Amino acid sequence: RVLLQGDDVFSRTSQEYIAEVCFSSYARPGFSLRDRSLMNIAMLIALNRAPELRLHIRAALYNGLTEEQICEACRHAMVYCGVPAGRDALMIAQEVVAQVKKSGEVPKAKV
Repeated sequence: RVLLQGDDVFSRTSQEYIAEVCFSSYARPGFSLRDRSLMNIAMLIALNRAPELRLHIRAALYNGLTEEQICEACRHAMVYCGVPAGRDALMIAQEVVAQVKKSGEVPKAKV
């Protein structure tokens, strides 16, 4: 995981903030988990946050996005974020999907 690990003040502070602020936003109405995953992918590509992008691509698969939709999001990001950012995202997505398939944890698409 990208989260700080350990039982020190830095790790605890990071984990508490993420649990209290970030995860609580997923309970808000207006967007499905799938929609939020798509938004997260786009924002993380734009911000060039590869470690977080890996986590969110994996989560997106479990939240109902298909490989093709994730690929299209990465491709579309090339227009607004630049080809290097989109290309990096495509490579990261390719690696994550391959890891998920290799592990046998291929999620079933949510309807």
